[in-house]
Amino acid sequence: MTKKSLSTIISPVVFIAVWYAAAFGVGAPLILPFPHKVLAKFLFMCKTQIFWQSFCLTFFRVLFAFLISFALGFFIGLFSADFPCFKEFLRFPLCVIRVTPVVALILVAFFWFKSDFVPVFAAVLMSLPVMIFSCEKGFEKNAENQEKLFKASCYGFTGFKAFRYLRLPSALPSITAGLESVFGLCWKVVAAGEVLSLPRRSIGSLMQKSQVHLETDEVLALTFALVLFSWIFQFCLKIALSKISSKNRRKAL
Repeated sequence: MTKKSLSTIISPVVFIAVWYAAAFGVGAPLILPFPHKVLAKFLFMCKTQIFWQSFCLTFFRVLFAFLISFALGFFIGLFSADFPCFKEFLRFPLCVIRVTPVVALILVAFFWFKSDFVPVFAAVLMSLPVMIFSCEKGFEKNAENQEKLFKASCYGFTGFKAFRYLRLPSALPSITAGLESVFGLCWKVVAAGEVLSLPRRSIGSLMQKSQVHLETDEVLALTFALVLFSWIFQFCLKIALSKISSKNRRKAL
């Protein structure tokens, strides 16, 4: 076993041990319950219909926000990379969005949209600058790409083919990195938006209800569920993106 593998195994063990020590020291389950109590609550919730209904709707909001952010970020980033004036035009609004607190966006959006769409809107606004920046950096014309495009044009390899087989593969590493960041960010912002906007069915609404009823173990169990499923879906996304990247590299010139 390598040192890296050993560290990966030891890290969660140490974290759980510290949690047990802190919970024992506090001696108040209302403030900090023991890990096994949280795990038991999580397993119990997995048997209930309302949990899976809430999770599916939360996941739908995350996926919807993720797809919107990707589509808008891809085309805006491409346009921004090709037109410096447009890039400078976007600089100010993107900076404003970056420094605006998530809570402020959620509260303002609550006046504009129904509670079901507020988390999606907030997640798109917060993740869009990340996606735009990643696509913009990937599509920016550097010396190497310029040389490839010039050689390709000499053989009549222009238009969509040049984009598909030259620019897109070269931009793919930056785009995939942006996609992974955006997917994780959507989970966080959607969950925060649900806690504040309280849609009828959502993990965030369940967390808010548990907090009001002082059920700390349930709040932590729901948090554990969000972290666990977010990690699983991010892992699947990373595998899919790596396969797409390798496939496009083989097709590139």
